[in-house]
Amino acid sequence: MGTTNRPSRRLTPRWLLALALTAALPLPTAQAAEMTQELRDEVRTAENDLRVLEKTKGADPAELIGLRGRLARLYMQAQWRKKADELFKKIVDGFAKAGLAKTGGPEAAFAAEAQFHMLDARYQAAMQSKPAFGKGGKAAEQLAAQIRKMRTEIAGEELPAEAGGIADRKGGLCGDYTTLVASYRAYEWIIAAAIAQSRLLAHVAEAIHDIPLPADQAADEKAQFRQIVDEQSRDFDSQALRLLEAAWAELGRRNLDTPWKQECRRDLNKYLPKQYPLSRQRADQWLSPVPESLQAQLKQSGLFDDLQSCYDRHLAAVPDDLLGGMNVQFELRPDGTANVGSVDHANSALIARCLTRKWSHRNDFPKVEAPTPVSLKLEYAAL
Repeated sequence: MGTTNRPSRRLTPRWLLALALTAALPLPTAQAAEMTQELRDEVRTAENDLRVLEKTKGADPAELIGLRGRLARLYMQAQWRKKADELFKKIVDGFAKAGLAKTGGPEAAFAAEAQFHMLDARYQAAMQSKPAFGKGGKAAEQLAAQIRKMRTEIAGEELPAEAGGIADRKGGLCGDYTTLVASYRAYEWIIAAAIAQSRLLAHVAEAIHDIPLPADQAADEKAQFRQIVDEQSRDFDSQALRLLEAAWAELGRRNLDTPWKQECRRDLNKYLPKQYPLSRQRADQWLSPVPESLQAQLKQSGLFDDLQSCYDRHLAAVPDDLLGGMNVQFELRPDGTANVGSVDHANSALIARCLTRKWSHRNDFPKVEAPTPVSLKLEYAAL
């Protein structure tokens, strides 16, 4: 998406932090509670200002959009979503009625922001969706039908992008982020739309990847089923990654100072953990007797990279955890595979799932003569 206009910067840092998290995480309720009285005072003042302007004959539409936008942000901070949604709709309607240009200016940025939040209910529903299979019929055919449905309703299609630009999408919920949000040319929200689209595509990829192999099918049908699953999940993941990389390049090119940059980095870490780390390893301790030669082989195998990558999945969900550690127990097997035993960490289930998924495709660990238990303690610092 090419244009020389720049987005509005009239957003407070505190609001931006809460805003960036709404695409994947709930608003921080503890922070909202601390500001309850302050927010009430700010809301009361903004509501009074808006009432006066709405009663003013010939009020400037741009000024109305600005006041409504700032009040909607306060409502979001206070978690008064219904009131915020009412204002978001008025912002979009007022922008269209006034015939304002979608050129990335302050009013366009407020309208793009409103559209982004108005899509949130559909986004949340899409992120909970999973393929559903009926009884009977060939599993591969049912799978293909479910993939077509997710493409139609969620993913849409990737359109050719300008050199180095963020690709538009057509159709489905992802397409609506292009037509309803990114079309205002407000770069803050072009980035936000790209991240939301990427997360939707990643969800589709994961939903397909996690479909269990049907047990009541012939061997050739099972092979066909697995081939479709692997190809389609890789394709959607590739599209998600392309969006993130293009968004990251745009952030750098325009030197945008926004929490969406950190959100983009967190999501890139999922795909490229070495290039976009969220933490650094501070210390490690072998809690079980492991020969130094085997320790060296395990480090060379990428074990520590896997562990840090999965710890970073925790940081992506809980970015305020600046220092942390975990104890990991696993078993090395003679065939070069490894089996996750237990993870001692506040977010142990997430980290264990991450490791299990990574290691389910690996058979390149050091080969041992007999099953060998390993216990490790690691400490990390967030970047």
